[in-house]
Amino acid sequence: MKRILMTAVLAASAVWSALPAHAADPTGTVYLLLPNVTTNRFDKFDVPNITAAMKKYAPGVEVKVLNANDDMQQQVSQAESAIASGALGIILVSVDPPRSASILAKAETDGVPVVTYAHDPGPGPVAYHVSVPFIDIGEAQGKWLSEHLPAHRPVRLAYMLGDPKFAFYTEQMKGFDKYMKPLIDNGTVQVVCQADALLYLASNAQKNMEQCLTKTDNGVDAAVVMNDDTGGGVIAALSGQDLVGKVKVFGGYDATLEGIQRVLLGWQAADMSPPYKGMADAAVQLLVSKIKNEDAPKDLVNGSWPNQFTDGGVPARLEPNIFITADNVQKTVIDSGLYTRDEICGGIGKDAEFCKK
Repeated sequence: MKRILMTAVLAASAVWSALPAHAADPTGTVYLLLPNVTTNRFDKFDVPNITAAMKKYAPGVEVKVLNANDDMQQQVSQAESAIASGALGIILVSVDPPRSASILAKAETDGVPVVTYAHDPGPGPVAYHVSVPFIDIGEAQGKWLSEHLPAHRPVRLAYMLGDPKFAFYTEQMKGFDKYMKPLIDNGTVQVVCQADALLYLASNAQKNMEQCLTKTDNGVDAAVVMNDDTGGGVIAALSGQDLVGKVKVFGGYDATLEGIQRVLLGWQAADMSPPYKGMADAAVQLLVSKIKNEDAPKDLVNGSWPNQFTDGGVPARLEPNIFITADNVQKTVIDSGLYTRDEICGGIGKDAEFCKK
């Protein structure tokens, strides 16, 4: 009897080893939890790129997208439902990272790996984090501003910032300070207003800029913003005082269509973009490797991200940023497939020199 059982086991092992490799590929559902519908990048770039990457690396896995509409409690409920329904894994873009601990703890308890994406990891067990080096964003934007200061001295600068609850706010400010603090200290630049836009909402940034213009009696030469959403809010406030194009907006991030158009119109000095395809590709590879209980692909993890939970930080993939100016829009935006020329110029007609060519 023992010999018969051993023969059966060996035969089964031979059949299993002869199966094609893809037979062990995971099947099921991965949930992509997004924070809102107001940040254009998520639906425009992240969702399609993550979905395409999943088809490439785990064709048997469906990506289901849930949006929390800037409601942290709703995102917690969505995560709990995803875990209860048997999620293979979660890609999390948190509404409010410091409050995502319960999501991360629940996922850990139920054996569901979480890869955090774009927004901070949050204080809990995270498998991997995928983002960009945010200090580089502040450095690039601060350097560009220092080299393209308005002629008025001192330059009256409004810091119209984002949400300090996000760790990348601090990192971005470190980059700004590297170039701007010496100019502030020597009197070349005077910060006349500084305000934070909670959750990076355009409406909050608009209100902040309106208050700044009232406070200074429109005495502002330039404004620094942290992303394109807040930049749009600042532009709206400037429009109300007929100051669009007269007060130059520096900074900007995410490469929204409106942000690119503002760069071409001369309203916004420059923009920046994460490499959306590269980030999506990395997030999916890392999550699939965790689902399959395998090590991360060689050289994919190239850094770490602090989250006040994991010693040494969360293992991370940090993708390089892309700097966008009116002179390189063709290469960085159109040739890379972010937008077509028609999409960009269709909304601004012949008002931009780029669209006249």
